[in-house]
Amino acid sequence: MVMTAIQKGVSVASYRQRGKNKLWDYRIFDKKGKVVATNSGFKTKREAMNEAQEKERKLFQSNYTARFDSKATLFGLWQDWYDLVILPSEKANGTKEGYYSRGKVIEKLFSDIPAMSLNHQEYQSRLNDFGESVTKDHLRRINADIRSTIKFSQRSGLQITDITEDVKIYGLEAGNIDDKYVHSISEYKDLLSHLQSKFNYRESVIPYLLYFLFKTGFRVGEGMAVCWPDIDFENKTVRTYRRYIGDKQEFAPPKTKTSIREIPIDDDLIQVLKSLKVEQDKILFDREELKKHDLVFYDRRYKIPTNSGLNKSLKVCLDELGIGSQDMTATAGRHTYGSYLLANGIDIWVVARLLGHKDIQQIIRTYGHVLQEVIDKEYEVVREIMLDKE
Repeated sequence: MVMTAIQKGVSVASYRQRGKNKLWDYRIFDKKGKVVATNSGFKTKREAMNEAQEKERKLFQSNYTARFDSKATLFGLWQDWYDLVILPSEKANGTKEGYYSRGKVIEKLFSDIPAMSLNHQEYQSRLNDFGESVTKDHLRRINADIRSTIKFSQRSGLQITDITEDVKIYGLEAGNIDDKYVHSISEYKDLLSHLQSKFNYRESVIPYLLYFLFKTGFRVGEGMAVCWPDIDFENKTVRTYRRYIGDKQEFAPPKTKTSIREIPIDDDLIQVLKSLKVEQDKILFDREELKKHDLVFYDRRYKIPTNSGLNKSLKVCLDELGIGSQDMTATAGRHTYGSYLLANGIDIWVVARLLGHKDIQQIIRTYGHVLQEVIDKEYEVVREIMLDKE
């Protein structure tokens, strides 16, 4: 049976063996249960299935072509390809999330024009514009997804030109962009979700620590040094007063007094930490070193994670999602946290305090950028203000 047709509710076939000659027949039903095709007289079930599958394929093509009329957008075609090909596949959840994240970009870039009206020149122009703010590798992945979408649509009977053929990919090299933070709110949320999908304390504590860093803005050494008593679950806060120096493998006081601070944490992070505590108590109940320090992010095999281990794991996540720069390090959690707060209107003095800065000057220098969605929104405000309506 043609599974794609079943998944979209287009048709489903049934087979019967009837009569004294025990010949086979088939019936194909639409999603409302109405018979749309039938035939009989087959000597074997395989013969009946072969014809029924071919009939289903043609029905699917005709329904697909009718569903995607001249007004259908490239994103609409992508959504169908994603639902029918990517979601049912055995690809890892993280890989599927990467496809979904790129789909949101396709929606942003191509939802205002019918796919049938999108010629090669217009497509190239839009890719060029988007390539001014993203890496060449990221843009190449988006183009590849669009190519797969078009090929799928063509195989399904849609008469559409492959606008990706011979397209040129122009984007930023990894070293040419600010690689300190995740560049958009949607990508920030995608990364948090992706890290959650990797939570498995028996395998590694690193996804938990990366999630914590992106949720708190702690420096890497501060995150490594957090103990369970530092977390106030009732008042929803976490306190930092020291740091872990990896190359010396020792704890040390913070460099400045303002680095000693208490910050608010949300319910999502609280639930993650509580679940981690349960897992840790089950697996590490007999570890004397853990009892000595009572560390939150203590790995059952490697003890306290290393900077290189964190950076390597982050690069894998970014690559799976198709976002960010491969030069990005775990410090990106701190920069992204600061950017996210500023982008959501948190007072700059409050952000400075949460990040442990003594004044706003360093905030302006380091976190003065805002995330891409906010830039786009503010540009529209400027256009409205400058528009002469008189």
